Amino acid sequence: MDVAEAGLGRLRDRAASSDAHAAVESAVHERLRPMTARVTGRTGVGKSAVLAVVGSVSLDADGLDVRWHEGRTDSSEGEVLVHVIAGAVSSVDTALLGSRPKDVLDGTVVVLTKADTLDDPAAAAAAASEQLGRTVLPVMGTTAAGLRGVGRAGAPLDMADVRAVASADLRPTDLMTVERFRAADIAVSTRRRDALIECIELRGLALLVDVLRQRPAVSDADAVRMLADATGADALIAAVSTAVSAAAAARDAELHRTVQEISAGHRRVRDAVEAYLASDEAVAAEMRYAALRLGVSIETGSEQVALEQAVLWKRRAAAAGDPDVRRAALALCRGHVRMLRR
Repeated sequence: MDVAEAGLGRLRDRAASSDAHAAVESAVHERLRPMTARVTGRTGVGKSAVLAVVGSVSLDADGLDVRWHEGRTDSSEGEVLVHVIAGAVSSVDTALLGSRPKDVLDGTVVVLTKADTLDDPAAAAAAASEQLGRTVLPVMGTTAAGLRGVGRAGAPLDMADVRAVASADLRPTDLMTVERFRAADIAVSTRRRDALIECIELRGLALLVDVLRQRPAVSDADAVRMLADATGADALIAAVSTAVSAAAAARDAELHRTVQEISAGHRRVRDAVEAYLASDEAVAAEMRYAALRLGVSIETGSEQVALEQAVLWKRRAAAAGDPDVRRAALALCRGHVRMLRR
């Protein structure tokens, strides 16, 4: 049981004898239910590969179980949505993404997959970003999934075969098409060549071969790391991790609003709610939500750092004209003050 769940358990226990028990139970259940995350996009854009990549990592969801689904293009349901496009943005993409709020906590990630088939994936992603008004990440989805062992092949990359290909006397055209690669004079069987393509596709293989030829002494791990960087998988996972964290933080904020409303209408549960909202875990949750809302990181370190941050956010709260910004700044101030008391 994680810290948040333990704190919520205490809230439920304290509210058990009150007339608001059912309402508190419902609010806590809503906070702890599994998180729904979807990968959406038109048929053939590469959703399965992207789903395999994001589903292969453990994401920090504050103890929540994140359940991934491959979604339809006519539904944007889900606390976290990874929408996949390939090539030009379509009206379907625009309609689906238009139904999602554009907000720092909206839990939406947009991916331009099959980036290995584009002449300039960065430029294509930038153009799509401009059109959609959202950041679009270029990703070599199938290659990224293959490197993680979760692609179509379902097997790890055989670097011995990659090095054999790199050391062969290849013609410039031998890695241009699958047919030419199969016909090339290489001391690697056709079956094993097909396994390489099945794992990381021809473009991924060509990139690895180029790395090994330029740096023959590079280790297998470093070579794979370079290819992983080229796939854009790390940027995708980082964006999805942020979206999941934001969705979890938004649940905490909604829970706090709900229990405050319950407390206002049910005097007997008031002490239990106030005790929970004053707990370390609730203050930390408010702090996380505030930091995400303001787009800042939470500074940690010595007591001096905590003191400086508390003073800084108190001043920013006093100067803020926007009430939402003021509340967020005060939450950060409270959080740093709590750090000082530990």
